[in-house]
Amino acid sequence: MSFFDAGRPRALAALCLLAGGLALSGCTGRPLYAGGLTADVMAPDGQLVSLRGRIAVSEAGNRTIQIVRNALLFRLNQGTRVSEPLYTVALSGSGSEIGIAVEPGGQAAASLYYMSASYTLTRNSDGTVLATGTRTETVPFDRTGQLYQSQRAVIDARDRAGKAVAGQIELEIARALTKAGV
Repeated sequence: MSFFDAGRPRALAALCLLAGGLALSGCTGRPLYAGGLTADVMAPDGQLVSLRGRIAVSEAGNRTIQIVRNALLFRLNQGTRVSEPLYTVALSGSGSEIGIAVEPGGQAAASLYYMSASYTLTRNSDGTVLATGTRTETVPFDRTGQLYQSQRAVIDARDRAGKAVAGQIELEIARALTKAGV
């Protein structure tokens, strides 16, 4: 009897399909703009559109968090000036560069920019903390012997990491506000 009998590949294929179906049945992934608890709640016709201009973000303590703050303010309020905020997001965090490839002369050729930001979402009316957490992002970038290019690469990596972290925090804030019944 051979491993490649006619019935075995069919049975193996059926078993794989069954296992795949069972694995996907527990999947919670959905399209980004589908209804529910994802980023669509802050979309132009989303459930939380009435909160635009009502979510304040605390002042930043350093340039890294300033990038996250600016991106988060725009994502949450879509350019609407914050007045009489109902909720406040407090941010803290830091960023650092890690050299991962070094040239023979000792100069870093490839690096990673690592950013970590912690947030706390508070309801202003009663001081209730609705959500808290930490989000991180790692962005790769290259260095060359040119000083300006290397400095610019670090700045661009920091900007990309800050925008990515702001996007992650926005999703968590939207989830927390929806869960709170807003």
